[in-house]
Amino acid sequence: MLGYSPDDVVVFPNVTYNEGSCDSNSTGKFTAPVSGLYAFTKQACEYHNKYSCTAFVHNNQEVLASVGYPNACSSAQIFVHMSRGDQMWVKTTASSFLYADSTRQTSFSGALMHTL
Repeated sequence: MLGYSPDDVVVFPNVTYNEGSCDSNSTGKFTAPVSGLYAFTKQACEYHNKYSCTAFVHNNQEVLASVGYPNACSSAQIFVHMSRGDQMWVKTTASSFLYADSTRQTSFSGALMHTL
């Protein structure tokens, strides 16, 4: 289990695939290597009777939030135009408790869809 305070960056320590080294498993932030349209997904699975309140953040601007209820998972997807060097990450918007295990129930992904 990972416990987070409000406004914490959610760091995903297990990076499965990281073409171009865009995702940092130390900061939790994805940095765009080129300008383009990117797709991002997140899934937050709540730990035993706890809530999760998370949001996508693009360059310090919260762009999409979701709430996960006890014993469930919440997921979201967003498409964002990003310039080279822009960053996207997931933060908590309230105290949250997330599963963190080898099954990767709690996850974050980003992919370039089209260059601009």
